[in-house]
Amino acid sequence: MVTVLLDGLVAFCRVAAMALVALLGACASLTVADTVPLSPSALAPPDSDSISVGGYRLSALSAPGYAPDLLVLVAMSGGGKRSASFGYGALKGMREVSVPLPGGPSPLLHQVSAIAGVSGGSFPAAYYGLYHDAAFGRFETDFLYQDTESYIWGIYLLPWNWTWLADPLVGTNDFMERVYDRAMFHGATYRDLAQRGRPVIGVGATDLAYGNPVLFTQESFDLICSDIEKFPLARAVAASNGFPGLFSPITLTNHAADCGGRRPGWLRQISDAERRDPLSRLGVQAQLADRYLDQEKTRYLHLVDGGVADNLALRGAGSVMQGLGQVPTDLRRRGLYQVRRILVLSIDGQGAQDASIAQHRVVGGVFSLLGLVSGAQIDRYNFETLTAVTEQVHEFARVVAQVRCADAKVIDGARCDDVSGALIQISLAAMPEGPEKAALLAIPTGLTLRPQDVDMLVAAGEAAVTGSARLRDFLADYPARRVEARSRP
Repeated sequence: MVTVLLDGLVAFCRVAAMALVALLGACASLTVADTVPLSPSALAPPDSDSISVGGYRLSALSAPGYAPDLLVLVAMSGGGKRSASFGYGALKGMREVSVPLPGGPSPLLHQVSAIAGVSGGSFPAAYYGLYHDAAFGRFETDFLYQDTESYIWGIYLLPWNWTWLADPLVGTNDFMERVYDRAMFHGATYRDLAQRGRPVIGVGATDLAYGNPVLFTQESFDLICSDIEKFPLARAVAASNGFPGLFSPITLTNHAADCGGRRPGWLRQISDAERRDPLSRLGVQAQLADRYLDQEKTRYLHLVDGGVADNLALRGAGSVMQGLGQVPTDLRRRGLYQVRRILVLSIDGQGAQDASIAQHRVVGGVFSLLGLVSGAQIDRYNFETLTAVTEQVHEFARVVAQVRCADAKVIDGARCDDVSGALIQISLAAMPEGPEKAALLAIPTGLTLRPQDVDMLVAAGEAAVTGSARLRDFLADYPARRVEARSRP
């Protein structure tokens, strides 16, 4: 009976919305952006390591002032504005931490080559990628202090926003894209990001059909033969924040047939046996890539919240490192054979799972239950992600050392095998117990927070980075080992 009533209500709303749209002249209609095929001039020769040349990828972005022997990757977790605020604070902390370089100290933030962000973490990642240091002092007023949830209510309650009920090609998240663009990005596309140079920003979403993470970079867009530089930045962020049920998916058209059967170099080196091995990470990645390269199997990508597949935003970075390790020539082409230290920072603004329900008979309402179920899954999945990516960091360091030692015993004054990596987690939940931590964990993960709560989270993120003993130890080892290596006969 309830289902019948709900179906009737939806049908009534659709009819009413169609009438209102016709009456108001579709005043809230939207132009929904989609993917654009790669131009023939952008395609690489068929047997190249990549499908296209240039574009928004790490190897194509300018990197003045970057240390060639240090690779720093940052991942920012989901968790609404709580994670956005904590992650933004972590970026501020990275400005305060110095990396000792031969030419003088440099802020750690200015040595970051890539930042991945999902859901709430995509906001500070994309904003910093577009504005760099000019983001500081503006991100709070442009986004963190804004009442973003009021726009969500407006999408559902204001009749002039009901285009999504009448037009199947318009969704609720298309309206949120417009909100994010007006507040932060002002029409920027990935071409604007490319012109800013490093760090490359990997906004992460989840493919609803296959359940795997998708990063908005040219490498991912190569698989669907599309030019990411023409794609709106706000639309990628909307996809990354598209909580299923609340927001509609962001849909991308696959143009793989326009690339003439081209395949990335790493994929061509995967054996059939490895593809069939259910325990091979590369084999699984190859099977997924094959689905995107076959337009008959995948005509569209329906993207939802990035936290569904990877709430730490780490699996994309792990897959990239794993793929690079399969093509030694690609390491040389990208200049990564010079790398000696690999640092992956996981910035996690999520709170710990609420275990207090174990002391009560009644759990709560449906929304409380959904939050608890998803929180438990995220906590368990995060542990597996951290373990897997830690292994991938060490494996990547081993492969880089192998490539270096195939060239020479000493490179730039350092031993060829002097390569190491570390994954360091900067976590809100790992703060010392006390009133401050309790107050921070009590802050909700929605898209509207009190300014004083935002300020608390920003300060916590900054302090967590500047006070990290593991980070200090890693950076202290970096110049010492270099000097030691050069001093040897």
